[in-house]
Amino acid sequence: MTAYKYIIVGGGLAGQRAAKGVRKVDAEGSTALITREPHVPYERPPLSKGYLIGEEGLDHVFPEDESWYGEMNIDLKRGAVVVGVDAEAHVVSLDDGQALSYEKLLLATGGHAWRLPLPGADLENVFTLRTIEDSDAIRSAARHAKKALVMGGSFIGSEVAASLTQMGVDVTMVFPESRLLRRIVPQPFSALLHETFAGEGVRILSGTKPERLEGNGGVERVVLDSGDSLDVGMVVMGVGIRLNTELAEEAGLAMTERGAVIVDEYLRTSDPDIYAAGDIAAWPDRTFGRLRVEHWDVARRQGLRAGRNMAGRNMAGRNMAGEQKPYTSLPYFFSDMFNLSFEVWGNLNAWDETVLRGELGGPQFMLFYFDEGALVGVLTVGRVGDARSVIPKLVEARLAYGEAAEKLGDEGVELSSLVK
Repeated sequence: MTAYKYIIVGGGLAGQRAAKGVRKVDAEGSTALITREPHVPYERPPLSKGYLIGEEGLDHVFPEDESWYGEMNIDLKRGAVVVGVDAEAHVVSLDDGQALSYEKLLLATGGHAWRLPLPGADLENVFTLRTIEDSDAIRSAARHAKKALVMGGSFIGSEVAASLTQMGVDVTMVFPESRLLRRIVPQPFSALLHETFAGEGVRILSGTKPERLEGNGGVERVVLDSGDSLDVGMVVMGVGIRLNTELAEEAGLAMTERGAVIVDEYLRTSDPDIYAAGDIAAWPDRTFGRLRVEHWDVARRQGLRAGRNMAGRNMAGRNMAGEQKPYTSLPYFFSDMFNLSFEVWGNLNAWDETVLRGELGGPQFMLFYFDEGALVGVLTVGRVGDARSVIPKLVEARLAYGEAAEKLGDEGVELSSLVK
């Protein structure tokens, strides 16, 4: 049995950043990073945007190349699958029969793209998007397909629809919600998105579900619940992910009702020698309470903090290097669709009121989100300059609607004046 001080399971951004975090605190502790994919760890946002359309190469996907892991003395195990975790014995088992022991373990296993169980979903040229291979396959199919159907009206579906359109494919979007990004943006902003997408040639069929896919080997038609059918050469399902939490469950870790791994403010699970970060982790956010977020920035920041915290304690729990610090970063994400580039700070899972600052559809504007009278998030479009440093403070202050709404909507009022 090979013994490691630290084992990291997961080849996404959270796993890579955790390895970096470990090395910032402990330069010599034996470390293994295990990923089931054949690549070095990578980040996923380019897969639906720049990398998909061919404007960016793998250098924009890999945070570090393979040589970095050698230089950091990190044992990178690619194409390896962890099939078991014995938390009591501090051992992980691999699919090739190897057993590896650990002092500290990080689970950053992320999720897998959900494939709708539709008749015909196994036809050729029916894709999901989660991996480099998925992005490569979609790009290859787009070179030959004249028409594509994209399922899903949230971020991944919208980004893929925009990218395929830029690649010259005739795109139709279908989703059961009444409008694009319905859960995230108010109706006027959805209308702006519809106008933008339609102006680029995208056909949007909201309130619509696919019933089955048809074709001889490869997909040729999509039959909708309306009874209409669409001729297509490819289909992309952008309908979300399912969490990879089987290892956490086997280890007996505490889970939320929705199947996420519960961690404390230090990103430790219910087992003090096992940490979790990224998509699978539900942490106690100091502003909003317990959260789980599937965005790039959370994986980036949580991975680094988990790695540093994991390396900052020994088996007896004594602080080795002053690196037991809580994770306190406000949730943040970004997206690009055609000429719209926007950023979001905070938690937009629940909101009932918004305040617009600037002109909707202008070169830059902001939306302030309130829930039960308190500020919960901010969405910006365009370059907002110095406001980027002020916005997180506004959200963390949970400004009251009655006191702040009028000032937030007045571009003559400096946002910094609202921060106590």
